[in-house]
Amino acid sequence: MTRAPIAALVLGLSLLVLASAAAPAFAQPAAPTTPTAFYLEYRKAFDAAKKIEDLLPYMSAATRKQVEATPAADRPQMFEMVKMLGTLTNVKVVKETPAGDGATLTVTGTDADKATMTGTISIVKEGGAFKLGKESWTNK
Repeated sequence: MTRAPIAALVLGLSLLVLASAAAPAFAQPAAPTTPTAFYLEYRKAFDAAKKIEDLLPYMSAATRKQVEATPAADRPQMFEMVKMLGTLTNVKVVKETPAGDGATLTVTGTDADKATMTGTISIVKEGGAFKLGKESWTNK
C-alpha cells in the first residue's frame, strides 16, 4: 500500500471515530445538574404534554406507581384535571432547599385567573436522576 491510500484510510477512520463519539452528545440533551434545572425542564414538558404518559419519565417511582394504578380508561380525564390545575405562566423557582440527594423547591407562578400561586415541590434523586416527588400549590 502506498502512503496516499493509507493516509486516506486513517483520515476516514478518524472521521468515523469522531463522528460516532460526537453523535451521542447530540442525540440526547444532558441531564439537568440541579433540582431547579430539572424542575424547569419538567415544566416545559408539562406544558407540551398531550397525555399523562408523556410525563412518566419525570415522575418519582411512588408518583409513577399512583398514575399506573389508575385504569388506562380513566387516565385521559385525570390528565385533563392535572393540566387544568397545573397550567401556570411565569414559573420561577425562588428557593432551593437541599433535602437528601434532592431538594424542596419554593416556586411561584401565575394561574389562568392571573392569581399568584406559590408551590412547594419535592425533587428526589432516583437511579442517579432527579424526579418529581410531591407538588402542592396554593394562592395564599
